[in-house]
Amino acid sequence: MMEKAIAIVLGIISYTSAYNQTIESVKGRVINAEGRPQFGNAIIMSSPDSTVLKGTSFIEGAFEVSGLDAQHLLLKLTSLEFKDTLFTVRFEGASQIDLGDIVVREAYSQLDEVTVTGTTPLVTEMADGSIKVRVANTTLATSTSLNEILSKAPGLILNEDNEVSVFGKGVGILFINGIRVTNDRLSTLSPSDIESIEIITNPGSRYDAEGNAVINVITKQDAVQASNGLVKNYFSYAPFGGPEDRTDVNYHYAKGKWVFNSNYAFLTGKSRHLLETIRTRENENDYFLSHLITDFRHEFDNYSNYGIGGQYNLNKDQYLSLQYSGGYEALGGKQVSQNHITFDEEGIYESNVQYDEKTLQDNISANYYAKLDSAGSNLFIGMQYASYLNEFDNDIIQVSTTNNGQTVELIQNEGANDIQIASLQGDYANVFGKNGILELGIKFSQANIKSNTVFFDVVDEGQKTIDDALSNNFDYEERIPAAYVNLKGKINGAVDYSVGVRSEFTHYMLVTSVGTGRTIGDQYLNVFPNASLSAKLSDETQLYFTMSSRINRAPYARLNPFVLYQDPFTSLQGNPDLQPSVVTSIELGGTHKGWSLKNSYSHAKDPIDGGAFQSEADPRVYILQRTNLSKGHLFATTLSKSINLSWWRSINNASISYDKLIDEAQRFKVGKIRPYFYLYSQNIIDVKDWFTIFATGWYLSNKQDGINNEEDLYSVNLGIEKKLFNKRLVANLDFNDIFHEVRYDGEYTLGFTDIVYANTVNTNYIRFTLAFTFGTQTQRSIKNKNVGEPEGERVGK
Repeated sequence: MMEKAIAIVLGIISYTSAYNQTIESVKGRVINAEGRPQFGNAIIMSSPDSTVLKGTSFIEGAFEVSGLDAQHLLLKLTSLEFKDTLFTVRFEGASQIDLGDIVVREAYSQLDEVTVTGTTPLVTEMADGSIKVRVANTTLATSTSLNEILSKAPGLILNEDNEVSVFGKGVGILFINGIRVTNDRLSTLSPSDIESIEIITNPGSRYDAEGNAVINVITKQDAVQASNGLVKNYFSYAPFGGPEDRTDVNYHYAKGKWVFNSNYAFLTGKSRHLLETIRTRENENDYFLSHLITDFRHEFDNYSNYGIGGQYNLNKDQYLSLQYSGGYEALGGKQVSQNHITFDEEGIYESNVQYDEKTLQDNISANYYAKLDSAGSNLFIGMQYASYLNEFDNDIIQVSTTNNGQTVELIQNEGANDIQIASLQGDYANVFGKNGILELGIKFSQANIKSNTVFFDVVDEGQKTIDDALSNNFDYEERIPAAYVNLKGKINGAVDYSVGVRSEFTHYMLVTSVGTGRTIGDQYLNVFPNASLSAKLSDETQLYFTMSSRINRAPYARLNPFVLYQDPFTSLQGNPDLQPSVVTSIELGGTHKGWSLKNSYSHAKDPIDGGAFQSEADPRVYILQRTNLSKGHLFATTLSKSINLSWWRSINNASISYDKLIDEAQRFKVGKIRPYFYLYSQNIIDVKDWFTIFATGWYLSNKQDGINNEEDLYSVNLGIEKKLFNKRLVANLDFNDIFHEVRYDGEYTLGFTDIVYANTVNTNYIRFTLAFTFGTQTQRSIKNKNVGEPEGERVGK
């Protein structure tokens, strides 16, 4: 068997070696008839269909585009200084092509913008099975938040807790431009700045080891020396939640070696989340029935985010950048709960929580980047400081109606969450030989969390008494130094390989005042290997195999036994005993003529799940809390097909998965395990040059993993877009979740309690968006990267 396997591998390598005669890089120098260097863009396109493959900008004439793999392609040069120049580049014996001086003809009229002919596909499949999803100029671009964009992207599923999962993988961790960021940083990102999203199902050692997958948000990086701005207004109305209005203002300015950008966004309006829960214990001596309805009615009094940054280009190969982003959120509204309980007596318990919460976010990051040689070796150094301060002072009116009459209680809940995070990162890449790349990196991050919540019982005279059972002080400190090494290269020019390892040493200390108080500390070392292999069998066919190891650390809020009050018998609390979950994944797949097939398996040790745990002190009380299960197995297969015509672009997915969770402690009742499937289709149809139609739909079937039984849900979205005044004014009308079927319903059994729940959220809306672009073309966006700590997404969950 071993000899046969070796023969097959050698056969593949031998077969693919016939196709190693390809263009790997193209460079040149653009000048006018007088010999003066020009500025502009160099765009590489596929020869058969003019699909944009790669591109770069140049200021002093010289350009180079690398990382190519084709026998012939199209090169298009565009600029305001000269006329568009298009010609074919073919392989003629050398993989690195130097075109030398390219003389272009001057433009006789000043153009407002440069248009590249050909269409950009909605989804681009990478060699390792990762995909890049385009956001700009799609229906995703009319979203008012990053979470909304992710909820509409192919293969991504957003649950009622705003966790983003990659179908067939589990919860994904978010990055911006390849750098991990804190969860609070995401709300300061303007949707109009997002160019595309990379979904990396088996990340390499370059990425922090957190999460089952990486979702990398790529911001726009246009490249022409000048300035421009964008004003965009979104007005939405949801019959279920109410109106919402958001305005974004972005401005970019570039001159010489300096680049500046700034943004401000203001959101006001309303949102709503309705949760209905039924808890039942059928034991003869312990009969219990609770029917709880909680209506969360949020009012965005002032949700603002803002940012300013600058970049100085020392030369064409080096830059320094500094970026600040922040946010201020004032949340009002109320939470109304009614819990009808049948126990030793029948009672109705109502609570009304009046929100008064304010959140202040600050994020400062600085970067240095240098290209070290003509081969592409480079050095990156980045540092970040992030601060998240949430303060609240909520009033609670509680009314209890039982056989003994009615009582009214006044409760005040005040406190604060203060999170400080600092990180430093360095990455070095050495390009050696013809195709080899050695990547090395180190990172250190530290997080400090201090939070307190105090509950006061308020008597008629206004006197307040502290409720020690609900109040809590929480301190948490975590330090994670990390290092990685990764080697990438080619075998016979057609088989790409990557092998690496990442090591992270975690040290944490947790102090809580709950009960008699506890101090929990630990330190542990994890090593995460990864590898990938991809083989190009032809211009239209390739195969790949990847393996990775990851870790899921609990978000801070799930460690903190901080009481989030729902009613006298229901609260949400963190679990300081939560342990990280380690996940090992493998994936095998390939692409052929626009079709893509991937198969994956993941094994999780100590996966994190949760539910409503019955209190030992009072049989009527339930605490919503996360816990560690024993094991998890996940098998998934996804078939995708892309269509990229001049008038119609489409991406279509069909996936099936089999999930199995195992709880050896037998706290959960073991239920059925059945495969479930996911269907997705996004379509963009251009009706001549009149307008564009967007149509998106997805369906997720009933999911049964042995513990949870989650009902099916689907969404149908339609939109229309019209561009006016030379495309400077863009108007969109969108109808989202037309049938309002994004409803998170399900059931499970924990202990002796059967729990059935239903969540209705604010996804059914009509939105009108108007965007106006002013000024001239933008220079490339600032390349500042936010060096977020590996626990970034753990803030605010």
